[in-house]
Amino acid sequence: MMEQLPILRRQIRPDDLPALFKRAFERELDRTILAQISDPGRADEHRNVNLHYARYFSLLAEKPYLLDGSFESFEDFRAMGLSEADADALSILAQRHRHQPPVSTGHLADDLRELGVEPTQSNMKVSARVAAAAYREASIAACEELGQPIASGDVWPLPHHLQKLAEQTSRAHQAALPTSPPINLSERPHPGSFEAPREPERLQPQQQPLPTAPRISEFAKTALDKKIGDGAWDPGRRRDVEAAVAIFIAANGDIPFNEITQDHLIAMKDLFHRLPREYGRESKDENGEKVRETIPEALARGDVLLAEWKRDPVAADEKMLPYVGLSLKTQGKHLTWINSLLTYANGHARQFAPTGLDMPAVRKALTQPPAQGERHSIKSGQKKNSMRLPWREDELSKLFEAPVWQGCAGLWHRFHPGDEVIHDANYWVLLIIVSTLARSDEIGGLAVDDVCLDCETPYIHIRVNALRRLKNTSSERRVPIASKILHLGFTEYVAAMRNAGHKALFPEYLHPTMDFEKVFRKDLFDPLRKHFFPNGTSRKRGRKDVDVHSTRTFGLDVAAKYFLQTKDPAFNKDHRIALGGHEPGDTTSEFYEDDLEPRDLVPIVEYLASFIPSIPKRPLNLRPPEFQKFGKPRGRRKKLK
Repeated sequence: MMEQLPILRRQIRPDDLPALFKRAFERELDRTILAQISDPGRADEHRNVNLHYARYFSLLAEKPYLLDGSFESFEDFRAMGLSEADADALSILAQRHRHQPPVSTGHLADDLRELGVEPTQSNMKVSARVAAAAYREASIAACEELGQPIASGDVWPLPHHLQKLAEQTSRAHQAALPTSPPINLSERPHPGSFEAPREPERLQPQQQPLPTAPRISEFAKTALDKKIGDGAWDPGRRRDVEAAVAIFIAANGDIPFNEITQDHLIAMKDLFHRLPREYGRESKDENGEKVRETIPEALARGDVLLAEWKRDPVAADEKMLPYVGLSLKTQGKHLTWINSLLTYANGHARQFAPTGLDMPAVRKALTQPPAQGERHSIKSGQKKNSMRLPWREDELSKLFEAPVWQGCAGLWHRFHPGDEVIHDANYWVLLIIVSTLARSDEIGGLAVDDVCLDCETPYIHIRVNALRRLKNTSSERRVPIASKILHLGFTEYVAAMRNAGHKALFPEYLHPTMDFEKVFRKDLFDPLRKHFFPNGTSRKRGRKDVDVHSTRTFGLDVAAKYFLQTKDPAFNKDHRIALGGHEPGDTTSEFYEDDLEPRDLVPIVEYLASFIPSIPKRPLNLRPPEFQKFGKPRGRRKKLK
């Protein structure tokens, strides 16, 4: 007689979850321990792998949307407190498991059937979250087996309901471990010989005084000091976090950190469309003192502007009124930095961590601000950079006819014709950007040691250094230096900076708070564009004109056209991507192809340098030593007519 198959329940129940958690925990712990025993000489490596997987499974259990392998998720990992190396490792795991999840669906289905539950899609979804949390605990327990436990703050906590399952399983696991031999009471000293030490009295949970939670501004300062002091965050993050906190406080007041609720996050989100796109600028009051616009002042200004845009958008555009409403990208960044404080609380000050928050729901509620004049939202399916036009060849070349390169009236009069040429950042950076497709902060933030000249193909190593970070891992690359730039004396300049003891190749661009891109734009690029095109270039559309980034667009555009015309392999897509530091578009090229050597990129660099017009070579003329740093002399400089 054929055996009748068991009847499976259609719906999983809460009381099934502990058993599911326990089965997944024991299975993963056994697998991990066997792997560690089979290769005992690599304990440190095992520990690191377990740590990265513990973080991965924490996100898989609670925030799987962060494991899409995108650059935005990498930025979120950094905002959540990870170092660049740890964020990289987590991104690699996310990429590896995008199409091959580490939680086996076969195991999940077997576990459900063992409990008498049908492995339907909804049941599998619940089981997958539980298993991810169990695998997290197994990774942590495996490190304890190695004798190298993970600190509690190194892995993000689980949601409350999963944490309860983890604690139950952990207690059961500890109870199953061998215990120490019982103490022989007969060997204890006689009570009469001395007073036996008392076990200290412990306060019951209800008797323990609750700590007073700091206000959000105080908590943010503590978190920033800790993260920046540890080197986990750049000093520039202080400005980002403080800006987000200021908006939160404008919406809700400076409330205690542990009292943050979902309503507070929503109230913050609702301010985004009322803020002018540019706010918080510094100006001078009637007494000549510097003052900065506050968030309440910006909101009041935004409300007035928004009313004018709604009343007569055509007139508002003609008057060039500022746009109102932050872009989706900026809105997301502000929420990211608030989320980083919540993550910090969970990892460093759990007693102050608010509960019941759903940040993904707030992110999903974000919307683009309404169209105003030439300002439009990015349409679905449209390339984000489709509206960014490249420079015209003749207009880009014209920039180098400026006195900066041809002869100026002195260090502080770079746009007035004269006989002097100063070899500094304003002289070199744009030349290198145009010939290498590099970003302005990549070149402005070079260290002296990033320039390699004693080799067959002199090159610049664009990499992370103590001065600045890079946009993504693909941004690290070695790009050759065009012969035209070497001819102008770049080798002598680098040697002079090294002999002067500078770490930064362009020390005058090194500002304590501004990034290199902004300093380059304020000191050179914006004045240079205004010098030749006071009413805008021929590319200007409404208020938008070609900018610094448009030089990269120009270089990529002309290199692509050259390849279509000649089919020269030195100009193909791989070479253009390698030179520009773009992320490869397919997994194969990203993970399995070697980086191109500088010599492979020489043809494209020399071609791009051909768009730089003839510049007379002058003897090396450095800034005076006292001005080989950021800043200008105090007082009013004499204006030249």
